Amino acid sequence: MGKLDDLVIHKKSLSLIEQIYLLVNQNISLRKDFSLSDRIKRSSVSVATNIAEGYYRNQKQSHNYLRIAAGSANETATLLEIIYRVYKLNCQKLKEDYLYLAKQISAFAKS
Repeated sequence: MGKLDDLVIHKKSLSLIEQIYLLVNQNISLRKDFSLSDRIKRSSVSVATNIAEGYYRNQKQSHNYLRIAAGSANETATLLEIIYRVYKLNCQKLKEDYLYLAKQISAFAKS
């Protein structure tokens, strides 16, 4: 088993966290919506932390953590859709990236 830092889905999840924080920090209205901004930051962090937590576990536990990570990626995509609809912020690419990451995580869990 390689290092966690070499895992593509983990690297991508960390990169996407940065984009979520930039989105929140660069938009005053969204930043003031503490509930939504906090929730999207937590769900994005959950993707990376669940990948990390499951990486060195046994196969059954690892699959469980990866399912949670994929669910968090889908949750983040849904929150981005809400942000788009409520605040009219252009975050569709980021949403698509999270949906693709969820598929990558699911595929990795099956491998």
